[in-house]
Amino acid sequence: MKEFMFIYQGGDPEWMKHTSPEDMAAVMKCWEEWMPKLQEAGELVTGGSPLHFEGKRVTPDMVVTDIAAAEFKELVSGYSIVRAASLEAATELGKTCPIFQSPGVSLEVREVVQMG
Repeated sequence: MKEFMFIYQGGDPEWMKHTSPEDMAAVMKCWEEWMPKLQEAGELVTGGSPLHFEGKRVTPDMVVTDIAAAEFKELVSGYSIVRAASLEAATELGKTCPIFQSPGVSLEVREVVQMG
């Protein structure tokens, strides 16, 4: 089995401000059901973590800029690492991810290179 990173992109940086506690709880329930299913199937390496939308970008010439909400289609909002036999299998697994309950998101699936 290979490891793949699910990179959660996009979403609404103001989601937590604009979402009712009931809707937030419903979304969290989906994640709380999905992760154990992956764990039981031996497909979860790590659930990862959500990431703040705010951040800094550093270029090779040491220019530091704020990561702007205007770039939010490209913002990474979190990640998970899963196990699958192939990129295709990991992609199919990604289709079951609760991230798609949020508007304006996409899921990038990338194989983790094993060094050494």
